[in-house]
Amino acid sequence: MDFEKRTLPALLKRRAEELGDMPYVKFRGQTVTFAEMNETSNRVANSLDDLGVQHGDKVCLLMKNSLEFIYAWYGLAKLGAVMVPVNPNLKGNLLRHIVTNSEATILFIDNDLIERIKLIEDEISDVSKMIWIEENPDVQLSDQFDSIEIIEFETLLASSPDQPEDKVEPIDAMSILYTSGTTGPSKGAMLSQHYYYDNALMAIHFQNHTEGDVLFSCLPMFHANAQLTSCYTALLTKGTFVMSKMFSLSTFMDEIAECQATHTNVMGSILILLMKQEPSPDDVKNSLRVINSVPLIPEALEFEKRFGVKLVSMFGATETAICMASPFDEETKPDSCGKALPHFDCRIVDDNDQEVPRGTKGEIVVRGTVPFVQMAGYYNMPEATLAAFRNLWYHTGDFGIQDEHGYFYFVDRKKDAIRRRGENISSYEVEEVINSHPSVLESAAVAVKDEVMTEDEVKIFVILRDDESLSAEDLILYSKDRMAYFMVPRYVEFVDEFPKTPNQKVQKFALRDMGNTTATWDREKAGIKIER
Repeated sequence: MDFEKRTLPALLKRRAEELGDMPYVKFRGQTVTFAEMNETSNRVANSLDDLGVQHGDKVCLLMKNSLEFIYAWYGLAKLGAVMVPVNPNLKGNLLRHIVTNSEATILFIDNDLIERIKLIEDEISDVSKMIWIEENPDVQLSDQFDSIEIIEFETLLASSPDQPEDKVEPIDAMSILYTSGTTGPSKGAMLSQHYYYDNALMAIHFQNHTEGDVLFSCLPMFHANAQLTSCYTALLTKGTFVMSKMFSLSTFMDEIAECQATHTNVMGSILILLMKQEPSPDDVKNSLRVINSVPLIPEALEFEKRFGVKLVSMFGATETAICMASPFDEETKPDSCGKALPHFDCRIVDDNDQEVPRGTKGEIVVRGTVPFVQMAGYYNMPEATLAAFRNLWYHTGDFGIQDEHGYFYFVDRKKDAIRRRGENISSYEVEEVINSHPSVLESAAVAVKDEVMTEDEVKIFVILRDDESLSAEDLILYSKDRMAYFMVPRYVEFVDEFPKTPNQKVQKFALRDMGNTTATWDREKAGIKIER
């Protein structure tokens, strides 16, 4: 497709004309055709236009997986407005930061999350309208807002189904996705229309897609993963996107069978859980051809044989998109991220950005070989953008190795970030909440490995103020109301001091090396469950 046509409005219009009544999205027994998706998103776009939404305006989506999420996303894209998807588990200061930093003027929100906005209303003065979706029919809209107009999503569907005037360019921002900060608040990566198109194009390449494929995803739509490698890729490859509400081990394979999915995109922890299930001769009798996962598991070859699928490993970041993947026609290497994809140059460098010899550990850096395949920068954070693209390479903050055959291997994280079951967690934001407790003097959040899932868990080291006492349980109960459920530390350890540099920076590598000790308190062993 010509470059100027590589936008969502142009692509969706073309697919509606070509495929019409063919199924595009399926969700909870509902089927939306390509023509219906185009028409409904036109209605949303025209209604938003009537509400004053203009090209470049920022609009937050605080929503769980739903058809309304896609209608809102596509409707905004047709106007050239910018979607800002927000993790619906965020609350308090973390939520306020994204809404205010993005300069959003409108919120799409599930009705059972509105209370979270009421708590920060005075701090998000740019927001003038809130469009609610009935996620939970038992929740009544009793809260009144002083300065925010409340609009029901269903009213947007009464507008004209005609195509809005298309003024959208491939270089225009389609979304701002917030990524976990390490030494500061989360940063908003500005992603263009062409970024989405090209990432889907690469997904078709490394997942070996063909027309008519069925792409199943149980991952949250506020993540780039589900948006790009499932929903948008289905649009580009002329396939069907089947969206689940969320992952459930007990129903996962049943959902695959029901929709006859050919491809699915998961986190490595899901592969572990599937392998732990009792083997059955029927495991291999499924419709899947490909599962792509981050990361793969050591038993990848055994998994492929048991379930009769091809496993594809990937590496990337919101800032770079998927830039590496394991070659489809080569034997799966369970410990590798794969090779650089055609539109990316990936290298291993030292601290002076000099490329190191093959087999030598260094930082993974990435740059595109075609225009507009990486983020345009961090919104309202020019200094952070310059730092990330030092010497014109995006610095991932990950250590890796490249072998003599061109395969890359992830070794460790260079930057201070935690990844727990698909969620990137900012240690800074965890510490910010912990440090707000009146008994806490200082804290340090690090990643430690869980013995069962072999993935990161959050551990918080805490120094109390003089003459103060605090139990680990009380600290966790305090924290759970102020941060997303997946950020709440599993492990707590009280210490008298932290190892520090001469400049008084905490040496977190030393804390990570400590791991868990006999003094470590475990939330799960204590029987404390954190609700979503």
